[in-house]
Amino acid sequence: MHESPEVIVPGQRVYLGPMRPEHAQVFARWLNDLAVSITLSNVRRIPFMVQDEAEWIEHIRRDPNHVVFAVYTREGDQPIGTVGLHDINWPDRNAELGVMIGERTEWGQGYATEAISLLLDYAFTILGLRMVFLRCIAYNERAYRLYERLGFRPVGRLRQSHRIGQRYYDVIYMDILAEEFVSPVLASWLHLPHEGADVP
Repeated sequence: MHESPEVIVPGQRVYLGPMRPEHAQVFARWLNDLAVSITLSNVRRIPFMVQDEAEWIEHIRRDPNHVVFAVYTREGDQPIGTVGLHDINWPDRNAELGVMIGERTEWGQGYATEAISLLLDYAFTILGLRMVFLRCIAYNERAYRLYERLGFRPVGRLRQSHRIGQRYYDVIYMDILAEEFVSPVLASWLHLPHEGADVP
């Protein structure tokens, strides 16, 4: 399969590619949208400035313990969000997953499901991670159901540890192990040998 150099992990309807400096304005717009920011627990940091996002992109680009991709639509090559692996623990081979579909007009289209699956493929197939975990705020039931469909399992919660206004919500921790995930793209695309096979 031939892909543009911009396509790092190819999917059916979206692909993962590099973030670009010119994305800073788009990211700031997404994060200043309360409906988006409240799903990320970032609502208390609003307003976000374009310069803030430009500095964040540059910081992430240089930090080997974070791997963050922009999510692009196959049709039109438009950025609609980000997915990333954060605070990668290389000795123990685990990381925290973060996802944002910033374009609200694209919500409900299945893009987040595919983008997370592609990110997990990269995490387990390319980086060789053992476990990926995430945090889900209890009020975000739609996200919780999405994570369950992808194979994440709840492993604990911090009760009333997240505040919005005068209300407190539990934060649910979920994880997925490498052997619980089947590579949708990269294992066959890269023709990787099965475990135990002779490697020249």
